[in-house]
Amino acid sequence: MNTHILNYDQIAPDYNQCYPDSQNWERGQALLQLAKQVKAKTILEVGSGTGYWLNLLGQVTDGLFGLDYSMGMIRQAKGQPAPLKLSRGTGTQLPLRSGTFDLLYCVDAIHHFGDHRAFVAEAFRLLKPNGALAVIGHDPHAADESSWYIYNYFDTVYDTDLRRYPSGKSLLQWMEQEGFKNTSVQTVEHIKNIHVGEAALKDPFLKHNATSQLALLDEETYQAGMERIRQTLAEANAKRERIVFRSEIDVKMALGFKP
Repeated sequence: MNTHILNYDQIAPDYNQCYPDSQNWERGQALLQLAKQVKAKTILEVGSGTGYWLNLLGQVTDGLFGLDYSMGMIRQAKGQPAPLKLSRGTGTQLPLRSGTFDLLYCVDAIHHFGDHRAFVAEAFRLLKPNGALAVIGHDPHAADESSWYIYNYFDTVYDTDLRRYPSGKSLLQWMEQEGFKNTSVQTVEHIKNIHVGEAALKDPFLKHNATSQLALLDEETYQAGMERIRQTLAEANAKRERIVFRSEIDVKMALGFKP
């Protein structure tokens, strides 16, 4: 067995390494614009983690609610400057009153919810009329639009992502079936990280606990992937060739409005 259950309590103290200052986060700006568009007074992030994105929306309202299954993540989120109202729960059974929120969203989290359709249904229940649901993340099903070198070096990661992530097409279908209107999928951020040669070994996303893709791997499988990268580097150096490790990922936002 080469995967294990991801323990977010364990990795919570280091999780913000996923957000290096060198990266522009257009998805945050897309969320901010959407919150202003719907004139959000109450906002819920499901899978709120360390509160990184929710804190950004403090520019719009103090009605900021976060829900996460990990108490370790919740403890980290309590350190954010914005006044976050945090609770523990799952993405498929949200322990909150119907018709409460103007904006409900998740960022890079829906693949942890298990039953994606149930999350969409719960979101519809919790939103007020004219409220918006936004699901933000990358879509491994759209392989022609993105490339991520870790898929080439670490066993099972790509196949696991195909099982964990819903496609954009599926998300729109579920939204429409639950009653959302004016649904759309748009690219809100294009991540382009190019690492040449040995510089790839300093990629923060290559750390074992930096992303769920790698954190789900057991130590043996992770180290085997790292060895493949080192071997590729050694072969390129021996031939005096320039080797490039490329990450180009389109981050999508699936959006729907409750009539």
